[in-house]
Amino acid sequence: MTPSEPTPQQMMNPEKEEMLVESYFTKPAPDDAMPEVGVTPRAAYNVIASEMELDGDPNKNLATFVTTWMEPEARLLIADTLHKNYIDHAEYPRTAEISKRCVRMIHKLFNGPEGQDSPGTACAGSSEAVMLGALSMKWNWKKRQEKAGKDYSRPNLVYGSDVHVVWDKFCRYFDVEPRNIPIPKGKTVMGPDDFREHIDENTIGVIGVVGTTFTGQCDDVVGIDQMLTEMKGKGLEVPMHIDAASGGFVFPFSDPDFTWDFRLDSVVSINTSGHKFGLVYPGIGWLVTRTDAQVAEDLIFYEDYLGEKDATFTLNFSGSSSFVLAQYYQFIRLGHSGYSSVVRAMQDNREALANRLRDMDALTVYDDDNPTLPLVIARTNDNEPFDSNDLVGELARRRGWLVPAYQMPPDNENDRIMRMLVKFNQTRELVDALCDDFEESITYLRKRSEGKVSGPPVHTGHGY
Repeated sequence: MTPSEPTPQQMMNPEKEEMLVESYFTKPAPDDAMPEVGVTPRAAYNVIASEMELDGDPNKNLATFVTTWMEPEARLLIADTLHKNYIDHAEYPRTAEISKRCVRMIHKLFNGPEGQDSPGTACAGSSEAVMLGALSMKWNWKKRQEKAGKDYSRPNLVYGSDVHVVWDKFCRYFDVEPRNIPIPKGKTVMGPDDFREHIDENTIGVIGVVGTTFTGQCDDVVGIDQMLTEMKGKGLEVPMHIDAASGGFVFPFSDPDFTWDFRLDSVVSINTSGHKFGLVYPGIGWLVTRTDAQVAEDLIFYEDYLGEKDATFTLNFSGSSSFVLAQYYQFIRLGHSGYSSVVRAMQDNREALANRLRDMDALTVYDDDNPTLPLVIARTNDNEPFDSNDLVGELARRRGWLVPAYQMPPDNENDRIMRMLVKFNQTRELVDALCDDFEESITYLRKRSEGKVSGPPVHTGHGY
């Protein structure tokens, strides 16, 4: 650019030369068309960063299961490998090998049988893993029906209403009848008696959830396995897939004697989220199968790409290698003892939160002696002059806490609960601060209902 040519800032505002702040930060962000001219890297960064300040604080987000913090070395590894396309196995063979190592490590963690080379695959998240696992069950069911000379045009999938919405998506996208069974009134998880009458020869599989999104509890997968084993003995073979999106990286460390994985004979596949308690940023998920042979050959695509023949079992194609490598980083960085320590820390802080909330007469805290995720479920008592929505709204206003309040799934819609997830980067100090805000919010909402306050509380202290 010669001195006589206008600068980008002059082109944006030809009437006068403006500094970057004037030329860009005083105008609305582009929202429907690409700008005619660009700006400096620093300006582009700050335009976006300033808007991100309007989002919630991830460290105060007690709603998300997703990892919100990784240490600097992990972030450096992610930055260094973002440009590597994971699907290009021929060009990045060590990345492909590391992905297989992760699969084998998770397979062993889930007590899979020995001698498997690559019993599963990396995915964009548990949603893709669910799709692939369910497709594998559908194909294997079809082969069994064909071999028996039976019709295979009306497949169905049996699961409870405590599942993630991705299971409904699978059924709609892949033409499978969804047998979504409501949770019985007064219960929060599913058991064998809830599923039994809905299973028939067209059932491709049954879904057991280990760590539900709603309450962190687990379906009675041992009982479901016993039921399916009995059915198999009578000639009806129906496998089980375990949705361990949240629980897969918790229960092997918190409750190693809890039998939920490949120790159950009917379990053929498990999905888990690396970007939840696997401690990796989104998105990375894993499908793990009992054996290498679990995935139907018809679902594996072989292609001659860039001079090398690759086998793929994915719904996605291009994607960064960084989060696969970040998962391997966490495995070798923490090891079994490190993950166990992280889970113990989350459980300790979860207990501290539950104990404080249990002492508040406005709340009822749900307790469960069975294995659960590190979260607290509570509800506002019916005799209070405010509800859970009022309470979480006041928590958000006070200090930006993000606490979800929602209805339970059918047939328990009248139960409205608050769920607080305690992750490893939410320290005891944050737990205590949250509890203090609960107490102050309850006091304020009670006084407000009596007309004893004319406005929100005034903050005092240094800086005010």
